[in-house]
Amino acid sequence: MTGRCRAIPSGVTGMVTGIIAGMIVLGGLFGPVAGVGVAWAAPVRGTGMAAASEAKSPSMTKTRSRALRQARRSALKMALGQVSGSVDPKARKAVLGSAEAWTGSYRIVSETRQGQEVQIEVEVEIDLVRLTKRVTRKGAPKPAFRLGDVTVGPACGEAEGVSGQVSTELSGSGAVALDGKGPPLDVVVECEVLGPVLHTYLRGAHVSVVATTQGQVVARRGGPAFAITPPEAVAAGIGQALLDTADDLVTRRTGIVRLRVRSPMPSARIRRLEAAMRNSVLGVDRVGVAAIERGMVELHVRGTLDAKTLARRLRALSLPGFSLSVVDVELPDALTVRLE
Repeated sequence: MTGRCRAIPSGVTGMVTGIIAGMIVLGGLFGPVAGVGVAWAAPVRGTGMAAASEAKSPSMTKTRSRALRQARRSALKMALGQVSGSVDPKARKAVLGSAEAWTGSYRIVSETRQGQEVQIEVEVEIDLVRLTKRVTRKGAPKPAFRLGDVTVGPACGEAEGVSGQVSTELSGSGAVALDGKGPPLDVVVECEVLGPVLHTYLRGAHVSVVATTQGQVVARRGGPAFAITPPEAVAAGIGQALLDTADDLVTRRTGIVRLRVRSPMPSARIRRLEAAMRNSVLGVDRVGVAAIERGMVELHVRGTLDAKTLARRLRALSLPGFSLSVVDVELPDALTVRLE
């Protein structure tokens, strides 16, 4: 693994447990979720079974917890079976290792007990589009960043293990490289155990993941998570925060500058800007529309330029019928401009 792992002092700001209780979805028992509601989710069922005799210290509470974890993992395996295309075995293994994060939104369909055995069936909402992107083989271009230092808070668990999880999840999703010449991306993981959630059997935790490069924050994710035990809640929160962080970073690739254009109307301006960059800006190979939002269009500029160099050349660019001003440069690959 690239980079250094170091612990940071405790003292993460506390949160009010009562707020968490209000976030638990009424009418069902949901597991450790960092956010309720999954886009493009599909219900998948799984079954798990555990016996108290399997443990050195028999406990029906722990037995139920094991059965529930097995059921959620079984549902995740069913979802992985629905993925089309070439699946990366390492990515699949990493996903199964973060089953708590991928199966955070679930409901218990049935639960039966026979003596010291517990069997649980769950229905899990799994984002199949996100899952497919995570486990299918990645092609060029390469990530814009390489993984730098990983800093782990004392409440997050064993530092080396969490650092390894950061490396596995971010590199496996194609969000960062583990070597190369890209700018280093430093990641800080902070956790806080919040205690029991009122009127439930759950425990709460809060996790934050902050990724920075060259002194700038490029991704900040996190939130509350819930599980039967505090360590499980922390693990679920870390997993979910890393999934969200990877989603933020995966679109940032070498050879691509994300050019956000404010005041793009009329649309003919965008076409003229694209043509001017292709024809008159050295180092630009291709330009295309990547996203359209209210009052903003995002272009992906492919070539050999970074954001700082592209900004300098756009300032000198002559445009027919309008002008361009640079609003902000986010190294190494994001640039915001306004058309006037």
